[in-house]
Amino acid sequence: MIPVPAHSDPAPGGQVGGLLGSPLYQVESSHVGALLTTVVLVVLLMAALRADRVPRRYRAAHARLSVEQAVAFWALAGSAVLHLALLPGHGWSPVSLAFVVDAVVLGWAAWRLLHRRRRAAALASLALLASIAGLMVSAGQGTTPDQVAMGCKLVELAGLLALWSPAGRLTAGGARRRRGRRPLGMAGATGCAVLLVLPVWANALRSGSGHHAGQVPAAGVLVPAHEDGAVTVVEQAAADRLYAATRATLARYADPAVAARDGYRTADISGVSFHADNPGYTSDGRILDPTRPETLVYAQTGHGAVLLGAMYQMPDVGTAGPAVGGPLTVWHAHEQVCLGLLPPSIAGLTSPLGLCPAGSITVSRTNEMLHVWTVAGAPERFGDLDDDWIRAHVG
Repeated sequence: MIPVPAHSDPAPGGQVGGLLGSPLYQVESSHVGALLTTVVLVVLLMAALRADRVPRRYRAAHARLSVEQAVAFWALAGSAVLHLALLPGHGWSPVSLAFVVDAVVLGWAAWRLLHRRRRAAALASLALLASIAGLMVSAGQGTTPDQVAMGCKLVELAGLLALWSPAGRLTAGGARRRRGRRPLGMAGATGCAVLLVLPVWANALRSGSGHHAGQVPAAGVLVPAHEDGAVTVVEQAAADRLYAATRATLARYADPAVAARDGYRTADISGVSFHADNPGYTSDGRILDPTRPETLVYAQTGHGAVLLGAMYQMPDVGTAGPAVGGPLTVWHAHEQVCLGLLPPSIAGLTSPLGLCPAGSITVSRTNEMLHVWTVAGAPERFGDLDDDWIRAHVG
């Protein structure tokens, strides 16, 4: 077994605490105040309307709105307030100017909707669509939004769906004419949601390499937040020993049948990164033991399964893995994983709108893990191994 420090001791290489994740699943610290301000102001305004603390004409105008129109109004008003509240955290920049324009347009649309002005619903729809499109453009330029931004877009989508429903229309129409509005409105809002999610998710998935400390990781990956330092002689030697010992153990597992006899789940190997775990080793309490790696990694080819390497895993969620090789052996975890129930499987990652596929549940965080790649020619001995390289190498 490679010598490791006790669980309560700082691991070599400085890995001692929190992990850094993608902004997509986080709330940026500069956005917390804006979110709280928006919630407080909207709640106070709602309470003032109910308590007759605003002029009668505004109370009467709000009372005349249908439920759908009221939803759209509050979506517009809340989004406008949030965009203004975000200004202090962004300073003077083109982004701040865009926020001001967005807030003015959304606020004006909300005022017209409240007073049932001519074409108010059409203007409100355009304002909401423009705000959603702004985030799509930002994501296309490489910016990954946080949960505050995605939550704001979800509220705006709800406003659109309300506007596009039959009851949300401000003008009366025949029952036959209105009957087809609801499915069209739902289809339109669903299409907007898909178009919003695609660029956001694509950018989040390609951000960073995902497995190196100090970088912005890809969505679903958690890495140590500290910056990598220079590798010391001691760390290099420890990493070499870990690699050599792991490679010696894995020599007998090139045949999946041998691995299966030792308890690894190698049935139905598929894909380029099939993880075959060993339940007996994942619960034995041993940490970083090269004679008992918790998981083997295979790639399926036209000539059979090819062993790529092994994965070590910490026994408990939240326990930092011992980076015996310093920046050479950086552990990582995963967040917001969708776990399928029937059969048990990985169904993907939580979408930017906070949803997992039907029939799966969200696992907020996994145990920390470390990959060791022993396949000949691997560009990296530890960390991440690109799927495209695997396909080209074993194909």
